[in-house]
Parts: sequence; C-alpha cells; structure tokens
Amino acid sequence: MRHLCLFLLVLSAACQTEARRLLVVDLTLADPLTLEATAAPWHAVGYRVEYRRYYPHLTRQDLDRYRTVVVLGGREPEGRSDALTIGDLAILAEWIRRDGVVVLGYAEAGGALDRWIMNQWLAAQGAGIAIGTGTGAGAGAGAGAQLLDATPLPHSALDNAGFAPFPAGRNYPLQIRDRSQTLARASGTALVAASRVQDGLIVVASRSLLASADADARARDFLVALARWTRRPAEWASIGAATRPALLRLADGPQQVTVHAPPRAPPAGAAAIVLPQPASTNRDDPVVVPSWINRQGMRVLWSRFTLPSLDSLLGFVEVAALNALATTIPEPAVADTESTRNLWKITADRLQATSLRWFPAISLFAIPSQGANEVDRHGNLTPIACGLDSLYWRGAVRPTYRTLARLGGTRPPPEVIAGVALDLDSAMSYFRGSGFCDADYRAGLAALGLDRAEMERLAGLPPPVRYDTLLERGWLSGYFEGLEAAVAERAVALRGELRRLRPDLRFAFHASEVPADWFTLGLLRGFSSPDAPVLLWLKDRRGRALLRRFRERNVFALSAVGLRPDRVTFAPSEWPRLRFTAFSEHAGFWLDGAATDSLGRLIRRFTK
Repeated sequence: MRHLCLFLLVLSAACQTEARRLLVVDLTLADPLTLEATAAPWHAVGYRVEYRRYYPHLTRQDLDRYRTVVVLGGREPEGRSDALTIGDLAILAEWIRRDGVVVLGYAEAGGALDRWIMNQWLAAQGAGIAIGTGTGAGAGAGAGAQLLDATPLPHSALDNAGFAPFPAGRNYPLQIRDRSQTLARASGTALVAASRVQDGLIVVASRSLLASADADARARDFLVALARWTRRPAEWASIGAATRPALLRLADGPQQVTVHAPPRAPPAGAAAIVLPQPASTNRDDPVVVPSWINRQGMRVLWSRFTLPSLDSLLGFVEVAALNALATTIPEPAVADTESTRNLWKITADRLQATSLRWFPAISLFAIPSQGANEVDRHGNLTPIACGLDSLYWRGAVRPTYRTLARLGGTRPPPEVIAGVALDLDSAMSYFRGSGFCDADYRAGLAALGLDRAEMERLAGLPPPVRYDTLLERGWLSGYFEGLEAAVAERAVALRGELRRLRPDLRFAFHASEVPADWFTLGLLRGFSSPDAPVLLWLKDRRGRALLRRFRERNVFALSAVGLRPDRVTFAPSEWPRLRFTAFSEHAGFWLDGAATDSLGRLIRRFTK
C-alpha cells in the first residue's frame, strides 16, 4: 500500500507539472526580450512558460510535455519568416483531442499565409471562428489590421476579466458562429474568441493583443484573466462547442504549405528557455551618463533635415524646451562636395548660436553599397546590403559615419555635433528575415566549431537550403550568435576610429520596435561601452527592464521613450504617469512629427 501511495503521488506531481507548462512557438524566431510582455500574463497565473526560439515547429514530444501551446504566426509572404507546416497542423489537431489548449496568435502585420492556414485548420476542426480581412465592423472597407480598444464581453465565459475597454493593439475582426464564443470585442466585432473542440480549447487573438500587457493595466488584467481561465476546464462549458468538422483543405493558398513530418523531438541544439528569463545575478556595470542628460534628461526632436525648415525647427525646440535635435540627412547631402560643405557650414553656424546638441542622422537602408545584397532564408536576394560584406563596411558604412561626424567642417565647436544617429526602422525587417549571403554564411559557419569535412560540405550548400539545414540540425542559435559577434567586432573598430576623430562623439539609434535582429544587436554591442553608452530612442515604454536585458548582452545604453506627436492635449491625470515613464523608466523622451507652437507649449508644461 505504501508503494502504491508513493506511485500515485509521483504520478500526480507529474500531471500537475505538465498542466502548468506552456510552450510558445513563434514563427518569426523573435528575440526573447520582445516576447516577455506576451509571456508575462501566463507566467503570472502559474504557467511555466517555455520558448524554443530556434526550432519554431511542434514535435510529438511536445504533446506529452505541455498542456498549452501559444502559436504566434509568421509574416509570410509579405515578410520573411518561418510558417506553419502540415506537420504542425497534425500535432495541433492531436493537441486538442488530448484536452489541451491551443492559442492562435495571428500576425497583424503581414502574415497572410499563416492567417489563411489558421483559418483552414479552424474550419477543419469545426471551431466556428475565422480571422477576417479587415472589412468587418470597426474597419473601413479594404482596411488592414486596425488599432483598436477592446472591451471584455459582460457575462461571457470569461466573467472575471472586467468591463473597462483596454488598448488591444492591431487586430482583424473575427467571424464567429456563436455569440458565446466572444471574449472581447470592439464595435460589435469579436477580437478574442474561443471554441470548445472535443475535450480541448481553442483561443484566437492577434499577436499584438496578446503582447499588450505592458500597454495598460486594464490590458494586463484581461490577459491575466484569460490565462487563468485556460487552466479551468470547468468554466469552459458556456463556450460554443465545435460542430461540423471537415477535411483540411490546403490548396490555393497565398503560398504552398510545407509538407514536413513532425519529428519525435526537437534537435539537440534547439533547447527551450524559460520566459520571462530570470534576472541576471551578475553585478551591473555602471554607465557614464553625459552631464547634459544627467541635468535635464534627453529631450529630443527627431525630424528630417532641410535648410529652409531649420529656423522653424529651432523655434519649436526653444518653445518646447528641448535640448537635442536629430535630423535625417538626405542621401545626396551626405556626399562631400563644395555645395554640401557650404550647406553644413551654414547649419553649424546657426546651431552654434543655440545650446542644442545636434545628431545628424541617416537611414540604415539608405547607406549605399557596391557590394553583395543580403539573402533571405528562402535563398532570395533582398534590397539591403549583405551585413558582413567587407565592401559594405569599408566602402559604405565607414565613409558615411565619418562624413556625418565631420559635418560643418573638420573642427566645428564640440557642442554643435554631439553624436551620429542611425535610423534602424528601414532595415530591421530585412535583416530579421535574412543572414544567408555568402559573407554571412562563412562567418556563421565558422562560429559553429565544426570539423573541416563538415564545414566543407555545408559551405557548398546553395542559399535556398541553408536555413532549413541549420534549422533541422539545431545549429541556428550558434549561427546567429556568430553573425551578431562578427557585426559587433566591425562596429568596435569603427567606433574606435570615430572617437579618435571626435573623442566625445555619441552614437544614437532610432527605432519604432525594440532592436532584436542579429545585425542591429551587433551594431549596438559594438558601438556601446560603459563609458560611452549608446542612446536608444524607442517607442517601447519598458525602460529599466529592457536596458537590463540589453546589458546582459553587453549592450550599454541610455533610452528615451517616444511621445505621440498627434496628441495635442494630455489629461492632467496622465502627466504624472508620462513623466515617470520618461524620466524614471527612461532617461528622457523624443518627439517625431509636426512641430507646432501648441505642441511645443504643451511639451514645455509637461517637462516642468
């Protein structure tokens, strides 16, 4: 009897562990630091959230290890990413037959292929849910994903999610068969829906909504309630059940669906990590904060440079009490000619009469190169330069940075040009889906530490099969780490050269999304140091937590949060929260948009 009790206790503990495990599958291979907001609500209700970044497909082993899976759709064919396979769909169908929970998070930016595949799979299960195209309620005809506020449905199955609307990011409308399936809606259209299928549960929402926990406390409350509800099968009874299952039809889609048999287990080099990742126990290296940031914080205007508009920009900066101006320079104006030298001399003279710090900037996408182009994971050329091509660094990146650092003459007053800024938005999406041009491939393979025979065999592979080969062998992690390290090495050398030219020169980076691809992370690592941290102008409201994660990767940074320029008024109750975000979570703020006197006066009041 004693042995039987012990056996039952062990069996019970094993089942409890499985019930608490959740697997995140992200077809974009997103960096873990960008998924922490998605994982946080599930972690808060007791799930052990695991993420297998470098093998974004399901295996038969997952059926036994996890009870809940969150599938975050890819961006094919509009953007390069992985995509759902027939093998993934087979595992998902078996998942819900085993009383599991499947959460489908469709991509709201691009991702037509995975949205179509998800719809075909939902129809085959008889789920009564379909992801719309943006033509339903709450969206204009032909519109794409809409930026919406969602409202938890009163008296729905999720009856503890509150009643207040919450910012839900970008969404397509969901078409549902039964009103009871709606868990949150906007303008009469479902944004979050669920269906009981056999003994399991299917939940459908956008990736953007699932990641909105950091946007607002109300959004976090809803997502926490949703996560808690998935652990309570007894509360699913009022949700509409699946009816009329059908054959799975995958013909005539936006792109051919890959036939890939699900393996028994993921490859050895694609281990899962826990989200949110545990905080590092290493002592933080303090960064040296420039005196002008220490006194007032960063107060930056990001704008496009034209000489006729310079006076109006300077007038706005004075009204708004800003202390830095970053201007993107048109590509022709970067060339060193007689006319451009005169242009920058006039500009430096005008800026010298102010107390502004100037950051001449250029788009990463606009840096011209005569070298090779990047190759995406399908083996196709992209319109961005090969990230590790020597000609790109020697003939494009280096001279562009040197030119920007010397605008206004070889020896302008040091307070005029405070640093050089790089706009990352135009290129991050290309590098996120690429990294397989010949120069990249050689550097990535070298980082894997393979024997000579294996290196020679892999070196001969054509571009279309490079990604899949590395994926199936579990080598993608080491490969992309090698690419990032190689970019960082080149950036370190360039930083040293530029700071010999101007010892106080700073390096700033502007991005709408958190930099997370191998190329931009390599740039940040190489251009930063504890004594000269890079300046990050981001829209993400996380400050301290984000910088802590960056520091664990040897990226030393000071961040500023973007304020919405379309907001000409802020409710008085918002000001304390915004000030805390800008000057406690971050080291300041930046603006992008129309420079009007009314906005300038508002910003001046905000900073007091």
